Amino acid sequence: MRTKLDAAVRCLLADSSLAGMPDSLRLAAVVLLAKAPTRSAVLRMRAREMGRWLGFSESYVDHKVLPALRGSSVVSTDVTKNSEGYVDGLEWELRPLTAALAEQGSALVLDKAEAATLLRFCERVFGPGWAPVDKEPTPPGLLAARRGRGAASARLALVQLALRARPDGRVRLDGGAVKSGHRRAAATIGRLLGCDVADAERVLDDLVDEGVVEFYASAQGAGAGERLVIPAVAAAYGRGPGSELSAVPDDDGDEPDGEGHGALGCTVCGASEGEASDGLELVLEGDGWVQEGFDVVDEGFSADAVGALRDQPALEAVPDCLDVPSDQGERDVAGEELEGAPGALHHASHASLVEVSGSLSLCGGFSGEADRRSGDLPEPASAREDHPGLDAAADTVSLGGGQGGPLRGEQQGQVRDELGEFAGRRCSSGTAGDTVVLVRPALLPAGLEGVLAPVCTVWERIPRAGARAHVAAAVRLQLGALRGLVGPEHAEEVLAERLERRLVELMGRPVNDPVAWLLGRALVQRQWCWSQLCDEGRRMDTGGECPSCQVVIGDRRGLRARVAAETARQMPGATAQAVTAETEKRLQAAVRSEAAAQAVRRERALAEREVRAQVIVRRKAEVAAAEEARRAAPCVDCGVPEAAGLCMACTCRRATDRVLAEAVDLAVMARADLEAPAAVAEATVRCAEDTRSLLQQALDRRRAEGADELALMLDSREIAERIRDQRRESLYGRLMRSAEAEAEADKAFDAELRSRHRHHDRVMAHQAADRAADEALLRAAEFLFTDRARRLSVARGERVARRVPAADAGSLSCAAEAVNAA
Repeated sequence: MRTKLDAAVRCLLADSSLAGMPDSLRLAAVVLLAKAPTRSAVLRMRAREMGRWLGFSESYVDHKVLPALRGSSVVSTDVTKNSEGYVDGLEWELRPLTAALAEQGSALVLDKAEAATLLRFCERVFGPGWAPVDKEPTPPGLLAARRGRGAASARLALVQLALRARPDGRVRLDGGAVKSGHRRAAATIGRLLGCDVADAERVLDDLVDEGVVEFYASAQGAGAGERLVIPAVAAAYGRGPGSELSAVPDDDGDEPDGEGHGALGCTVCGASEGEASDGLELVLEGDGWVQEGFDVVDEGFSADAVGALRDQPALEAVPDCLDVPSDQGERDVAGEELEGAPGALHHASHASLVEVSGSLSLCGGFSGEADRRSGDLPEPASAREDHPGLDAAADTVSLGGGQGGPLRGEQQGQVRDELGEFAGRRCSSGTAGDTVVLVRPALLPAGLEGVLAPVCTVWERIPRAGARAHVAAAVRLQLGALRGLVGPEHAEEVLAERLERRLVELMGRPVNDPVAWLLGRALVQRQWCWSQLCDEGRRMDTGGECPSCQVVIGDRRGLRARVAAETARQMPGATAQAVTAETEKRLQAAVRSEAAAQAVRRERALAEREVRAQVIVRRKAEVAAAEEARRAAPCVDCGVPEAAGLCMACTCRRATDRVLAEAVDLAVMARADLEAPAAVAEATVRCAEDTRSLLQQALDRRRAEGADELALMLDSREIAERIRDQRRESLYGRLMRSAEAEAEADKAFDAELRSRHRHHDRVMAHQAADRAADEALLRAAEFLFTDRARRLSVARGERVARRVPAADAGSLSCAAEAVNAA
């Protein structure tokens, strides 16, 4: 789980909206991610509470943090009010998390347990602490007292360092060259914060001064022999405070200086890794071994020069072995048990140290050789020289006796399925002896991180890039098939669950061939019935039991019961063994008969499918031929060939004539006496001539401006529509000013005033009455318009009323505004 939380924090900080932002804004985003509810990106928090998390005042959050977060589109906020209407706080929405929730497999999306663990982790690191009434108080975090300038940088750095820390509290430092005069630990913090090494040096000094980290350098030089430890993490795993990096006072009670740190010993049993010489002798030392001179190679090491208790005499001599004893006892190469220091507490076994032979001419031709029993790299090794999976595997081991807590970053009962097998380690034999080759594990393919996350340990063991590309293509092929079955929003989740189930089926057994296992077992859908959504008896869309599989199982049980009953009825006096044998024989015959019948049905279904395919092809050909004939038909008006029945010019002319007819009808309804058919006919002729004249005048002006015939043909319909809309607006305005419409509006106004007791005051009652009057006015105008259209159709002697343009919202609103203005 700690790896998942680290990935979520890194994914959030890598968002483009946070690029180049100050640490206070980035820390605020981390706080919002930690406090966000599950499957949601919206939460409520006051500015004062955010200031306590960041180590700043409420004013600083209001004037610096909030405007910058809104300006960079990292968050969107909305003011929340209580029941009395007073401002109660802010509603924060984390935009990157909102976008991640819409996707599948994003590292920002955490489940309920992971979200709760991240919140407790942040509370333990830099939470302000709470003391609620009648509830258990939450103590302040490690950096709760660190406020003001630089507080956000220190808190953000400690969060990322704690997520990267090992169970013993040590933080893996970045490899590579370090700028002269700076420390490797500072370079690591600078990379995490995205700042300069000089600024990271101040952050590191700040963390050391606060006592939340311990820094140790065993050698001189830029970034040489450095260790960075978070004691709180070690304590959470049950490995503090007796850390090997803790400064041990000497006999005088003073702590050793930086040069003497290399001689620090185990604080439990007093075993030392080496002692600094008082003279000017050259002391060669490393992680787990000390050689005070070249003469020691021939004479062997002395236990007196290696380790001693802080307050007791030196240990007894140990025969030709540099292993530091413990109270539990350790065995050397020969298997002899070494007794530990008396009175020492139980603690972990010491790492095996260097075994020096009697000559400088060693098998590799070097002046020293590491013990072959220790396969791991020395602890100060660069991060690029070791396998990242080793630390991840070590972090997931459940340690007995640990105190637990949020700084562990994961639940104690979780153990990785393939723990103990390192993906990037390969051993080979050669003439110069066995050689350990460390291969950096491959990253998950882009876009498939969420799908392959459950089997990342298996993916890391694929050594060849071609094999990884082949497996990635197979995964994408399965994703495409699942998108068609369960939808694109659930495809990645379903495939990830399938891979996780296949890995759990191994019950911790290692995968010998990762590529074959992924292609042949993990990715393949195990369909137990005829349903395409079935995978091992479960539906992929709902996750429940597959009903089709239950039907198949019921059919098989019914068949067996039927055959057994029939056999027992036909063999009344036979023994049980004979009845069972006959039942199995008849059952096999029935299954074979059913299989043959299914084969016949499949052949018949295949033949029907081919017939349907032929019919579909024939119908497609007929439709294509009809479409080709329609396109080749000439224009019915002007006879232009291949015009699909009507050319563009005739289409525009017909549309213009139709719009002009509607405009004429609107003018006749407004001017003529609709009860007299003769007057209607005369008004129709006169209005048609006037409308044609208006259209022709507009086209003449466009022609004088230099428009061609094609433009005039297109403009004619637009001009006709403009004339129609103006007349319809004028007619509705006249209808709303009529006595009938005003009477309806007055009635609605009076009716609403009679119910003014439903409103708070008289002003609101009058406003509601005005709205009711306007609505009644519009309804009356629409009714009058429909009535005039019907009367016009009757006057013209039409059986079916001509289609008159209906009123739209635009014309009604314009007419209402005109009436109000009048």
